[in-house]
Amino acid sequence: MKRQKTHRFLLSLAVSSFVIAALQGIIYYKSYDLFFKILLVLQNAINAFGFKATISIKDVVAFINKDPSPLNMTVGYAYCIAVFTAPYCTVSFLYKFLERIFSFMVGFRRSKKRDHILIFGYNDDVKALIHNNTSTNRKSICIHIISAVPLDHSDVYQLNKEGVTVHISDVLNTNENGISDVMEKMCVDRASNIILFEDSSIRNFSLLQLFRLNESDSDKRIKLRSGAKISCRCEEEGINRLISNYYNRAGDTDAFYDLEIISLPEMQIHKMFSEVPLHKYYSKKKVPLKQQHLHLLVAGLGHLGQQAILQAINLGVVHEQNDIIIDVFDTNIKNKMKQFTKQFSDETFDFTDNSMTLKETVADGRLVVNFFGSDARHRDFYSAVSKRNAELHYTYSVITFDDIDLTVDCAMHLNDIFANDENDVPVLIRMDADRRLAGYISNDKDTLDDVDIIDDRSCVINLDMIINRTIDQRAKSYNHFYNNISILSENDTGTIDNAEADTEKEWNSIRLFRRSSSKAAAYHDEVKDMIIPELASEYGEDLNSKLDFLIGKNGLLMQFDGKAWHMNCSETELLERLKSDRFAYEIASLEHRRWCLYMASIGWRCGERSDKLRRNPCMVTQKELMELMPEMCKYDIMSLMERFLALRENKN
Repeated sequence: MKRQKTHRFLLSLAVSSFVIAALQGIIYYKSYDLFFKILLVLQNAINAFGFKATISIKDVVAFINKDPSPLNMTVGYAYCIAVFTAPYCTVSFLYKFLERIFSFMVGFRRSKKRDHILIFGYNDDVKALIHNNTSTNRKSICIHIISAVPLDHSDVYQLNKEGVTVHISDVLNTNENGISDVMEKMCVDRASNIILFEDSSIRNFSLLQLFRLNESDSDKRIKLRSGAKISCRCEEEGINRLISNYYNRAGDTDAFYDLEIISLPEMQIHKMFSEVPLHKYYSKKKVPLKQQHLHLLVAGLGHLGQQAILQAINLGVVHEQNDIIIDVFDTNIKNKMKQFTKQFSDETFDFTDNSMTLKETVADGRLVVNFFGSDARHRDFYSAVSKRNAELHYTYSVITFDDIDLTVDCAMHLNDIFANDENDVPVLIRMDADRRLAGYISNDKDTLDDVDIIDDRSCVINLDMIINRTIDQRAKSYNHFYNNISILSENDTGTIDNAEADTEKEWNSIRLFRRSSSKAAAYHDEVKDMIIPELASEYGEDLNSKLDFLIGKNGLLMQFDGKAWHMNCSETELLERLKSDRFAYEIASLEHRRWCLYMASIGWRCGERSDKLRRNPCMVTQKELMELMPEMCKYDIMSLMERFLALRENKN
């Protein structure tokens, strides 16, 4: 803004100087013929900007002395000033011109070395993406925005000011033979990241198909540079599966790019559960893990509400037997329930008109999701909440209504209900449209002492989060760790170690479903950081000593030689040893239950292994797993192995 005002000032000063120089010429050359008079006036005005005015100050002084009329004096004095301001304008404009030429040359040379990021789509989320781009070094990247519709001039100006290049082009309607030329102008061959952020998930999927997937794909599609990553925004479960199936077509071949499917509601809810854990209710209470039941209230079954349910199914597991009960309230609940539950299998859940319950054969513990049709504007909503709270205290509540007035009013009433029961129940509310009110609520610890804000997209989203998502990095590390765990049977000799393997290459070689599974395990690691030490404390064990006893150099279950774990017994005997140690057994049972619940939450069922049909034979209770597939049980203590290695590295 300051630079824009300077430009306007210089332009105004130049115009004023030219007009004054012209007026002085008209007066000074008034006795000349019209043709010569016009030429002399223009010559003087132009020469004034060229550091050598035809009419000098000495000439003006003599002219005023000869005819000291008010007009001659006014124009003469103004002209004496303009003789100095006009050259100043010339110097300023010349400086700006050279500066832009130099910047263009430097920018052109730098652009060859910088990473290029292409963002398809321009909406509020993209605006936040650009605005929050603080952690990434702007000088090291070139950002291109490709919009199918024209942008306002003010938006283009602001984006250009921030170093963003704007392209107006509907690439989906571009002829297939000409798409390469269009993309070349956008520096697609030098792009390290492609971000598909249109509002429509289907349109993002169509954009994804512009890029060549693997060697067998059409050569008319755009081939990205080696190591490129595409981040595709999709918040619809069905389209998500469609995109996953498309990318998984690469099979065992090397895909030409890495693909991440981005869901903003998922990120918002994960951030919420990370900052305000699901089991915060029990943080100051000495309640055994088995009795730390989760009773979650979700008000609103939109995208955020659905994500709260799905992630709570995964993160709510703190014991092999703790209850997870989720109550969902919304208007028109029957229709919304049918839409939400279509992603789950009838072989995994028992469905009624107002609930879904995990079958006892699928996993240990109890998981129930209840649906209540009620309007938060009416008294019956709070009567139903009070009744449910009296039956089993709520331990967490999430309000995801779009209406801010309704959200705040609901939070006030829930806070009163929970306060009357003297329960420290976290109340998380959606506050997308009013950040000032959100700040006030966050700081008000009198009226709304247990109320926190779900960060809206404009706060959560930034370029670094898309390109280098923390959870993706943790999931990649988890996947690498899983690949690196070497368990040798009693008849094997030597060691196996792939610790130096390329984490990125390992990640790109697995299907999107397995990536999602690794992410879910990485999410739950934050919960295990609380569970494992607490469980050791419940059994009166020192965690470090216990880990060494179980899986150390002379471990009961496995013996670690510095690179691999060795089984000094048969699979059957190892399982008996695992069952004999209650601490290790509970950790293994907990992890198996968490995995089963996660698989159920994404629509899988028990059956012969098939990623396409979403079936897995391990979706059974811990007891049945030990009977049918005892060789799989040892992998459920991976979380102990991970912590053993982490403690070992810290000691070194």
